[in-house]
Amino acid sequence: MSELFSFLKMPTELHFLVYVGLLFLISQVSARIATFFKSPHIVGYLLAGIIFGPSLLNLFNKKLVTQDLSIITDITLSIIAFSIGGSLRLSILKKFKKSILWITSLQAVGAFLIVFLAAAILMPLIVSTTESQNGFQRTFLPIALVLGAISLATAPAPILSILHEYKAKKGSFTNILLGIITIDDAIALIFYSFAMVISRNLIVGDKLDITIALFEPLTSISFAVVLGLVMGLFLKLILKFFKPKDILLGIITGAVLLTGGIAITIGISALLANMVLGIFVANLIAHERADDAFNVVESIEEPIFGIFFLIAGAQLDIRFLSKGLLLTLILLIARFIGKYFGSYLGSEISKSTPTIKKYLGLSLLPTAGITIGLVLEADFIFSRTIPFLSDLMVNAIIGATLINELISPYLVRFSLKKAKEI
Repeated sequence: MSELFSFLKMPTELHFLVYVGLLFLISQVSARIATFFKSPHIVGYLLAGIIFGPSLLNLFNKKLVTQDLSIITDITLSIIAFSIGGSLRLSILKKFKKSILWITSLQAVGAFLIVFLAAAILMPLIVSTTESQNGFQRTFLPIALVLGAISLATAPAPILSILHEYKAKKGSFTNILLGIITIDDAIALIFYSFAMVISRNLIVGDKLDITIALFEPLTSISFAVVLGLVMGLFLKLILKFFKPKDILLGIITGAVLLTGGIAITIGISALLANMVLGIFVANLIAHERADDAFNVVESIEEPIFGIFFLIAGAQLDIRFLSKGLLLTLILLIARFIGKYFGSYLGSEISKSTPTIKKYLGLSLLPTAGITIGLVLEADFIFSRTIPFLSDLMVNAIIGATLINELISPYLVRFSLKKAKEI
């Protein structure tokens, strides 16, 4: 009789789908709890990841979080990049190009420089690690470079959520803000590509070849742009044959994942390739079909984002709480200074309105999807050579994201009210 029910014995290891199912369920429950406390969903996702991750309950262990579930990170980032690209309408860029280009450029450079300098100067003072014996150039400097590049990105999701929630008027403030957050993420990807090439050279102690440091990222960026454009042309050709929306979901999702998969296979940026694909669809495909494409993708975003951010939260290690918190505060303050005053200077040069000059910088603080995606990608590389500093970097970025997601929605709403567009 016991042999008959032997299949009911508790397995030593649960099937992968059990964990995926739990991720979906826990993320949605945590989102509802966050809503109850009037917090953004991402706060619920990240906190759930911390609670159920390796640091506390260990329902999702270290191997599962860092290796087995990495495919979910790749899928989510491809979708995020496509959606970001879709929010860049060339008609808006043409209308406000002077303000958008000046503000975007200066706030990006400002955030990079201030965060890089603050991290490079202050990290050696707050961190005592055996890794630092390898020298500043091979430890703190590469981490500071990547932190500076990652800090450029501005998360569009919280901004778009508030614009939709309050039915914001598409005035000059809102249109310039939408233009900036899209180009901002593209610039972050470009800066990150250069920072990673330089950082890898620094870590292994190789003499930095400026030609290689410039050529490798430029080649990667060029191939990513070409891939996005080719996939965009492919979509434009076939979309005319797929009218129903239920079929459109499969076509668009397939194109996004195919673009991401090809990019990862050949070693170029899946994020940039899908962002270019999103820009192509938004601007070079018939308006109604483009709107349908982004609407169907939006219908599946929430649950996928939920498990992505829950996995990201599980990366946080409470052993780094004291040092990680200090670095988090440094990053928050440095990024705010760079973003706000860079935006102010850009508004001054482009002769934007006083409202844009005073308040736009406050709307550029949200940070989430791209930022977390990039830091997890960097951790995959750095954890092999400078594991302690790499873990510290991940914890500081996740901590900064949590704090930003609690504060930034109120700053965005305040800015829009001052602009009289909600």
